[in-house]
Amino acid sequence: MLRYRPVGVNREFMICRDPEVMLSGPSETGKTLASCWLIHRMADKYPGAQLAMVRQTQKSMAGSVLATFNKVIDGLPIRTIGGTRPERYIYPNGSTIWIGGMDNPDKVLSSERDVIYVNQAEEISLDAWEILTTRVTGRAGNMPYSQLIGDCNPAGRGHWILSRAGMTRFDTTHRDNPTLFDPDTGEITAQGKVTLGRLDRLTGSRYKRLRLGLWAAPEGIIYDIFDEEVHKVRAFDPPMDWPRIVGVDPFGDKVSAVWLALEPLGRVWNVYREYSRAFGETTQGHAKNIRKLGHGESIFFYVGGGPSERQARVDFSACGVPLLKPGIVDVWQQIDRVYAMLKNGGLVIHDCCLGLLSEIGDYHRPVKDGVVQDGKIHNKNAYHLLDALRYAITGPEMPDEVERLVYVGG
Repeated sequence: MLRYRPVGVNREFMICRDPEVMLSGPSETGKTLASCWLIHRMADKYPGAQLAMVRQTQKSMAGSVLATFNKVIDGLPIRTIGGTRPERYIYPNGSTIWIGGMDNPDKVLSSERDVIYVNQAEEISLDAWEILTTRVTGRAGNMPYSQLIGDCNPAGRGHWILSRAGMTRFDTTHRDNPTLFDPDTGEITAQGKVTLGRLDRLTGSRYKRLRLGLWAAPEGIIYDIFDEEVHKVRAFDPPMDWPRIVGVDPFGDKVSAVWLALEPLGRVWNVYREYSRAFGETTQGHAKNIRKLGHGESIFFYVGGGPSERQARVDFSACGVPLLKPGIVDVWQQIDRVYAMLKNGGLVIHDCCLGLLSEIGDYHRPVKDGVVQDGKIHNKNAYHLLDALRYAITGPEMPDEVERLVYVGG
């Protein structure tokens, strides 16, 4: 078993009992070790406790967080189920720590958990985090409290973690890692000089995020024109006579939608609502949810889906959401349309749309050997709300008469 003495902010995190707790900071501040130690101590202390460790994808866990966790429990009589790709750890007192990814969460989230720990929480969506909160309500009842905890590196300035109401966030520095700075003397260690020297050689946004711990835009950001001071506005209910449209991303690991209302005098589109759901919901269920959110509103049209997603449009239309094909199908032309509207002041996003704001601040081209790769999108399947937005801004593949087509949601 690994010997460990938490210090500084990591220790404050470990004794916090608030419902939602996030441990944030640059690379090598000891966040993952503190989190792994905490969830191990919970399982060991409370017989029969049901806990879970998750990440965005299950396959990414084996060489990262589980490597750290295995060091924590090394030599202890804890059974590992699943071999080299563990599915759960079973303690002698009956406690279980389930392992999974948000890409396939069925086993991990099939029932109530006392505590769920999310590693690299900046990688998951706000929707995924909120789904996890529904699994730690206290009904598991094996511990005197329940929690959703996570650790994260800084991401974009608009990331939902920074705006999450009710979340307690602890911000670490490198002085919170006792292998880098001696906790008794405060002096940097030999390992600290090596580690910080390596981090000092990072450049651009990686240096800002992983060395300085700043929430900064990534290299190659696509919507570099986006400015929170200009494009993010306080949420309000648009007047009922404002024309409205809905963009829908109808296919993938989740279904997402955004609602836009046009301020007639200024000709400014307001993104005032978002929807994003996954985890087994049917097309009929998504359509019902979308209709319910727009109940009583005059929707001029619903538009969404890529060129190959005709069947998804047909399925949504059959379920009461008449989904039209976008008028422009090229992704970069759609992006250019959104970019132009941001540039000319024709598009604002309400501050209640945390998921969309989080996506737009992290939407970027891949970077290879320090060079931005034009014409590509990093992790392009992770931005469902932005896909819905570009569909909406593009408009449907229909003649001008579409402006007279009004669908009253209900």
